[in-house]
Formats: sequence, C-alpha cells, structure tokens
Amino acid sequence: MVNFVFCYECEEILDFVKEEVLNYFRQREIAIAARCCHNAPELEQCIARSCPDILFYDMDREDGLLRRTVMKAKRENHKLISVITRAQDCIAPAEDVLLEPLYVMPGKSRKHLQTYAALAYEAVLDDPDSFSYYVRPEYIQVPVKEIRYFASEGRRTHIVSSDRRDSFYQKLDVVEALLCQKNCRFMRIHKSYLVNASCIAGYSRDYVLLTTGEQLRISRYEYYKSLSDQLQSLKSTRQGRRMQCIEW
Repeated sequence: MVNFVFCYECEEILDFVKEEVLNYFRQREIAIAARCCHNAPELEQCIARSCPDILFYDMDREDGLLRRTVMKAKRENHKLISVITRAQDCIAPAEDVLLEPLYVMPGKSRKHLQTYAALAYEAVLDDPDSFSYYVRPEYIQVPVKEIRYFASEGRRTHIVSSDRRDSFYQKLDVVEALLCQKNCRFMRIHKSYLVNASCIAGYSRDYVLLTTGEQLRISRYEYYKSLSDQLQSLKSTRQGRRMQCIEW
C-alpha cells in the first residue's frame, strides 16, 4: 500500500487536501494509507514511525526547518516523491534538486490535487522497464519492450502491445514525457502517434512500417526528419539494427 503524508499548517487546507486525494482513490477503489501533520516537528514524528512514499506540503513562507525535515525523509526513502505548492515569486534553492522527483502544483484546487496525486502514485508504482496506466479498477504495468505504439484519440490514449490493446485517460504529451524519463526510445511521428523504435521495420516520407506489418502515417515533414535522424543515429550504435528508408 502506498503511504501518503499531508503536511499543512492550516487545518482547513489540510482537511481539504486530504479529503480530495482520498476521494480520488476511493472512486477508483484503490486503497492508500494517509497521515496528517501541521509542521516540521510533527512531520519528523511521522517519518520516525514510517517514512512516506508521497508527501504533500507547502513551501510558502517556509523558514527552512520543513525543507530540512523533508531532506531527512528523502534520505530515509530515496524514492520519496514530493508534491508542493509555493509562491510564484519564490526562488527554489539549489538543493531542491535533491528532492527530485518533485512536483510543483500551480494551486490546490480539486483538479490540481487529483492530477498530481495520480502522477505521484503512478511514479511510485513505476518500474524502469515497464509503463503503468490506470484502467478501472487497477493500475496495469506493461513491459516497455512489448509496447508497439501509443495512439491518442480525444482525451484517451490507446496502448498497443504484443498481447493487449487498452485505452486510458492521459495526454500523449504526458506519456511521451514519462517515457523520456525512462530513457526509452519512442518516436513521435504524428500528433497522435508515438512509436517504439524497436518495432520499426522501415519508413518513408509518409509512413512508418512496423515489424508486425502495420503502417502508421507520418503527419509532418518535421516528424519525418526527426525520425530519420534518430534512426540513423541508432544505426551507429551497437544496439542499433539495420534500418532502411523504403518507398511505397
């Protein structure tokens, strides 16, 4: 079970944040553990009992004590994910890089809280060799090497792998960013297509040919040029396999 801790000085804000995040996961029938605290000393007590996986807190008007306590939590659990809010004019200290992954919420609205709670939860589940997504009533993990491509349609993204086809709610840009964090070689060939390079058998100016025989359209010259450059670069590495530009 994933452990959440919410640390906010104001009781009203603390209750609101906790309830919105809990409701989000209740609606999806996902059990999480949640604890609350109001300041750095109370947070330190929480850490002593059990270090959280995900920590929500404010950096507004923070005097440094809370940051030091969070740093301690990060040393206890190097996979700790911080979800923070801070004033727009706040200059982030250089040591904040030590807290990564760190998400900065623009605000504490219901939409922001649910979006960032989902991102943090998925990051906790994340595996370097797998991609995670939610289809009620559970999160599903698919080995990256088995994914052929992603295709977006409206608010949904379709995932096509060697043994399954699913749809989930997520923007393709977000999927692409998550894959980039894994250093996976997926290539954008269309505003609606993201393709696994290892599944590409060939390409032309207008289409990508997959090893399965499927053809996916390349929508713009910029995508074709980027694809061509990346595949040519792959050919020069030991892992790169032979790739040819083909015409239909």
